[in-house]
Amino acid sequence: MKVYHGSDTQIEQIDLNKCKFGKDFGRGFYVTKLQDQAKTMTERVSRWSKNTPIVSEFEFDEFALVDDELKKLHFEDYNDEWLEFVVLNRKNKLGRQAHDYDIVEGPIADDRIAEDVDKYVEGLISKEQFLSDLVRNPSHQICFCTMQLLQALITIKRKNRYCDL
Repeated sequence: MKVYHGSDTQIEQIDLNKCKFGKDFGRGFYVTKLQDQAKTMTERVSRWSKNTPIVSEFEFDEFALVDDELKKLHFEDYNDEWLEFVVLNRKNKLGRQAHDYDIVEGPIADDRIAEDVDKYVEGLISKEQFLSDLVRNPSHQICFCTMQLLQALITIKRKNRYCDL
C-alpha cells in the first residue's frame, strides 16, 4: 500500500528519537494513505517553517502486520475509544510512550477536531457533545511506534516535492 508523509523535510531515514510525544497516537512516524491529506499537512508545516513543502512517498508491506507478536490498534471511525486514546496521548507529559502498541491506525484529529479535543480535556464540552459535533470527513493516519514495523516501510526514491505529486 502506498502511504505519504507530509512535512517540510525530505525523509531519507526515519529516526523515532526525533518524533515528539503528545501527538494523537503517541510518539511515532506518521503517514496516511490519503495523498491530499499529506499535501494539506505540508502546507501547515511549511507555513510555519517557511521551508518547501514536501510529500514523501512510501510503500508499506502490509504482510508485516501478519506477525501475531505485534501489538496493533485500529480505529475504524471516531468513537469513545478513539477519543480516550487521543486524550491519553495528547495529555502525556511522561517523556515516554503512554501505550505499548507497535502500530496505531485511525482517523486524524485535524486542527478543528484538535481544538474540540482540548475543550473536552478541559471539561468545556462533554464526550457526547464532542462525538456528535464531529464532521465525518475522510481522514486517516498510521503511526509507526516501533522500529520493528518501520522496516516494512520502503521509501519510494523520486523527487517528492509537493508540486510534483
